[in-house]
Amino acid sequence: MPTPPKRKGPTTEEKQRVLDAYQRADNWKLVAKHNRLSETTAWRVVDSGRTELKPRGGHRASQVKVTPDVVAALERYVNNNCQYTLAEMKAFVAADFAGKSVSMQTISRHLLGMVYTMKQVRIEPVTCNNVINKEKRRLFAAKLKQHQQDGDFIVYYDETNYNLYCKRSRGRSKRGTRASTVLPNLQVQCAVSAELGLVCYRLERGSIKMDQNAAYVETIYQTVKMSAVWEEHFAGKRVVIVLDNAPAHSQTEKRVVQHDDMTLLRIGP
Repeated sequence: MPTPPKRKGPTTEEKQRVLDAYQRADNWKLVAKHNRLSETTAWRVVDSGRTELKPRGGHRASQVKVTPDVVAALERYVNNNCQYTLAEMKAFVAADFAGKSVSMQTISRHLLGMVYTMKQVRIEPVTCNNVINKEKRRLFAAKLKQHQQDGDFIVYYDETNYNLYCKRSRGRSKRGTRASTVLPNLQVQCAVSAELGLVCYRLERGSIKMDQNAAYVETIYQTVKMSAVWEEHFAGKRVVIVLDNAPAHSQTEKRVVQHDDMTLLRIGP
């Protein structure tokens, strides 16, 4: 046989009937019995005179220390100076609200509740696209277009990370040594052109230094000069090497070997 559903507690109307019978001096115990109220519940109703249950949980107004006024004050402190410490804010609350003592943990919890977090600053597009940078980009485009019209040999090169991630559930290692190994990043430098396609490339473990980058520029130049395409179609022209403003490309113009027919062209910021 299916289990009958469990009966819920007495309703407010049933309790009110018992209370009304008690106030009329009737047999309220008989009324409680017919309304299926236990004797304990009936006694509690007639003794307290209350049929509604007291609210459970939540904040009690008499026990709440951090009122909406205190929260607004904390927000005002942060807006005035975001570098205030929790101890300073605690002192401000004690000064602005007489007799109010709030712990630093409570202040921290309410600030986190207002979603005040530290964020990374960023450059606004207005700064990136100011008049000076736009002029530098225009000059780069004009120089590149002029080299194309002159029929020069143009090479583009850059570098990128090429990290390999291998994972096993279990690995062998000698006792006292770690099974996992972290190696330096693998960098790939690559130079391409419309005439040769891939001109040359190289791999480098770890970060690329400025001297290594200058040596790679020399490798690009020598590779182009030794190619058959250069001998047949670009003899007497210039080798134009286009590079960006990566940290490894700093001081490239000073460190690279100088050639009369080589031009370094930097991309605008």
